[in-house]
Amino acid sequence: MFIIPDYYHNFNSQAFRIILPVRGLFLLLVLLFYLVSGLRPVYRSLIIWITVLELIVSLTFLLIFYLYESPDFFIQSLGVIALIVVFFFVANRWLYAVLISVFLAAVFLVIANIRFDYISPSGLAAVGVYLALVLLISAISSYRINYYKRMQYLYNRELKLASEIDALTGIYIKAKFNEELHKWMELANRHDQALSLVLFDIDDLKRINDEYGHLTGEQVLSTLAGIVKSVVRQSDIFARWGGDEFAILLPHTDEARAYELAKRIRAVIASHCFEGVGSISCSFGVAVYQKGDDGNSFLSRADQKLYQAKSTGKNLVM
Repeated sequence: MFIIPDYYHNFNSQAFRIILPVRGLFLLLVLLFYLVSGLRPVYRSLIIWITVLELIVSLTFLLIFYLYESPDFFIQSLGVIALIVVFFFVANRWLYAVLISVFLAAVFLVIANIRFDYISPSGLAAVGVYLALVLLISAISSYRINYYKRMQYLYNRELKLASEIDALTGIYIKAKFNEELHKWMELANRHDQALSLVLFDIDDLKRINDEYGHLTGEQVLSTLAGIVKSVVRQSDIFARWGGDEFAILLPHTDEARAYELAKRIRAVIASHCFEGVGSISCSFGVAVYQKGDDGNSFLSRADQKLYQAKSTGKNLVM
């Protein structure tokens, strides 16, 4: 749209023949950016594109301003103000928008002072003040908006985590585990990938609660979750399945590796001295995903193995 004032205020036809393709080239770059952002919406690349385009449009504006023979200085300053407002309106890193806006305003005033003798010092100073005010107000407003957006994002993320994480143990709740279970079962079925499941619970937790109190029992659960988290991989899904029952979903893990992991967890728990209680033990059931399984059949096999471990003598992996 800057072509419209260019057409009416630049009376040098040769300069306008330069201005028109320069403006057109920028429009092509914007169109290319639109296509690229649709194909590959990666945050880092989008920020680079936006910053480069803002820099190009600044340089384009300054070049065309320099090509003018005797521009209306105040109308051109409105163009700078419009660009500064746009820079802060378009999603970009706040610091980049500030730096490019300061660059545009400063170079515009320098060109005006050097290139055009008819501009009075008072007019130059007045425009400089207006540009500084617009830049300052835009920067403060943009910073506050971005700050509140970040706070809202963090708040929403905390709410999401609170809906997925067990408050006592700091691991996933059953609902989140079921969501992950069905997702990984679908992937395992589609791509023929290994997927294993471990269910385990604390042997004789009722005795601990009766003998030492429920607060001690809760402390045991919390400590136990921390121990297991230090053993499992970051990609594994660890959740509190019930009161004292836990579940671990192991993507890309066959039965033998799942069994070895369960044995290692069992040994680490058995060797740990729990505060106020001493040693405890856990029983484990391991199952591997089979094609055609649904969530119930997969869980049922692991649960049967856990029951078998319990009835065989506890502190076992089956």
